[in-house]
Amino acid sequence: MNSRIKSIDIIRGLSIALMIVCNNPGTWMRMYPQLRHAVWHGVTLADFAFPFFVISLGVTIPISINSKIKNNKSTLSIILSIFKRSILLILFGFFLNYLGNPDLDTVRILGVLQRMGLVYFVTSLVYLLLKKLNVGSTATIITFLCISTFIIVGYYILAKPYGFELEGSLAQLVDLHFFKGHLYKPEFEPDGFLTSIVAISSGMLGCTMGCVLLKEDIGEYKKFFKILVMSIILLIGAFIFNQYFPFNKRLWSSSFVLLMAGSYGILLSIFYFICDIKNKSKIFTPIIALGSSPIFTYMCLEILSHVFWNVPKLTNKVDYPTTLVEWTTYELITPWAGTTWDSLVFSLLYVLFWVIVMSIMYKKKIFIKI
Repeated sequence: MNSRIKSIDIIRGLSIALMIVCNNPGTWMRMYPQLRHAVWHGVTLADFAFPFFVISLGVTIPISINSKIKNNKSTLSIILSIFKRSILLILFGFFLNYLGNPDLDTVRILGVLQRMGLVYFVTSLVYLLLKKLNVGSTATIITFLCISTFIIVGYYILAKPYGFELEGSLAQLVDLHFFKGHLYKPEFEPDGFLTSIVAISSGMLGCTMGCVLLKEDIGEYKKFFKILVMSIILLIGAFIFNQYFPFNKRLWSSSFVLLMAGSYGILLSIFYFICDIKNKSKIFTPIIALGSSPIFTYMCLEILSHVFWNVPKLTNKVDYPTTLVEWTTYELITPWAGTTWDSLVFSLLYVLFWVIVMSIMYKKKIFIKI
């Protein structure tokens, strides 16, 4: 097994590329529907980016912890490293929120990195506990599947009496009770506390895939087949559960958890077969590079987004846009791309910029871990 499993970096790279396209349009007024998050129930292409990050985090946990154990790291030092990384993710997430609203009385408390910090902390500690109890890889996989099932079924049972619409939902009530005045929107938090707890199941389902990749008693083809079969089962479960608890990213619904994990597993198995078994990864090198330092790249994207979308208008013309991004789009791209494609072209050029930056770092073997 290579120190870096290329298929994981490919999916992270694709997730970052999708995130760039969806979160950095040339203008918010002209975006394709699939590049916008579903308003409530349902799923669009944009809804896959963040869950894939969370699942990737889970996939890499067994790889990271096993490496530390093989390097004779003490249990205490591993726990401290887990705690340190979790706190850093949460603090970095809060820092990004503070950039957008530097007012401690109203600043958003929860967010993307905060959710990842919680998922990483819980999933890592459970995995480490199982390792220290000498639980075998198969039993570990079963344990994570059981915990994930308990979370998503329990969530459905608890949330059903409150309904699955925004108003009055259990997720909304929890966030308003604990974080009112510090939410993304006055009445709702898309990365809320309850839904972040549910997201632990996403990390754990990813962890099961990571455990399969590390199994030493089966060959590479069997690993590919096991992940593929598990993913198909997850997808079947997702569409069955969708009849009772609809796909919903904002609620991180039970069916949504299964859909994202199943979809991720299908992609992982495909890329694992092509790139890690057949070693045909050269064509994917730019995407692998883009996904090689995912948290670092995400933070850079968020910081630059705050800058670019807050640069004041560059001209006094009334009909001109008020940001550097829109000015660039309308002045430099719209004249030749037209109003149908200009916003998307800007996003794709921005993706290309980050591919170049990360490819340079990848070539120099610079990996920034957070």
